[in-house]
Amino acid sequence: MPLGTAKRHPVATGLALLGTVVTAGWLAESRLDPAEWYPPDPPPMEGLLASGDELVGADTVLRCEGPEDVAFDDEDRLYTGSEDGRIIRTVDPVTPETTDADTETFALTQGRPLGMTFDGEDLLVCAEDAGLISVDPAGEVTTLADSAGGRDIAFADDLYIADDGTIYFTDATEHEIFQDELFELEDTGRLLAYHPDSGETTVELTGLGFANGICTHADGESVLITETSRYRVTRFWIDGDLEGDERLFAENLVGYPDNIEAVGDGTYWVAIPSLRDETLDGLHEHAWVKRQLGKFPTAVLEQVSGDPYGLVLRLDESGTVIESFHDPEGDVHGVTSATPKPDHDALYLGSLFGEKVSRYSLE
Repeated sequence: MPLGTAKRHPVATGLALLGTVVTAGWLAESRLDPAEWYPPDPPPMEGLLASGDELVGADTVLRCEGPEDVAFDDEDRLYTGSEDGRIIRTVDPVTPETTDADTETFALTQGRPLGMTFDGEDLLVCAEDAGLISVDPAGEVTTLADSAGGRDIAFADDLYIADDGTIYFTDATEHEIFQDELFELEDTGRLLAYHPDSGETTVELTGLGFANGICTHADGESVLITETSRYRVTRFWIDGDLEGDERLFAENLVGYPDNIEAVGDGTYWVAIPSLRDETLDGLHEHAWVKRQLGKFPTAVLEQVSGDPYGLVLRLDESGTVIESFHDPEGDVHGVTSATPKPDHDALYLGSLFGEKVSRYSLE
């Protein structure tokens, strides 16, 4: 869940807000304790990253407010979350030709549904402010985990179910709003593990820069975790001889990475909701400036957002970009998930900041 998509330049907005801080006075207390960072220059938008129009005109499968991620049941009904806390699903099975599908409310959560996947007949969901929840076929919601390591799970984001049944999921930040994490860069994200047999939730990895998407690596012994605020993907071993090790898998991405999905052939789809901004990168070099932004009410910083742009990357087994799909017009924008459905030969695209689930044909 990176920068939003209102038609407002993120840094221009931030600097305008900073001017307000100066006017209001420098003595107000800041809730941010920012780190100084010198990010590398982003890769040029050329070659395999060259802007095209691949996503322009993608089918609209259904409409709702802020569908972050999608999942399909055994009947091929599509499930997603809505900004108002509902989990909705299509009334009928989704086919490769389905557009503007009718939907119904499947369940009500006490948070904002984000990443989701099926575990048998039960739908597992990460929900902001609610933690890790399970929803049975009747729509009954059960909380599996809402705290770990002495800290509330404020920003449960995405999940992966290992072969042994352990549910690995990300807790993106300890902050109330994600913009605070993106500016502060204190790397408060965590990888957590819920153990169904004991009901215990353990902390597996800390120090992640807005821990967002997660998927299995092709080796079956490690997972890939997107770190949104650091423009990178980290690989973490959950099994085997390297259990507990972490290494960079991909870094210096062209935008803020969100959900990541394994294709099954050793490659991975990465959703990029917002491109990086040169000025914002430069702002990270001046911690004292960012500290002033922490003097604003959270409602003000929530308005800091990026320009609409649609982008999905494909990474190979070494973390190198091998393909990219774009919508520079911003109709398909703020893509937060790119879920492959092989029998449709298509990607289903969610958007936390948009109003629809789109389908891009891979044919």
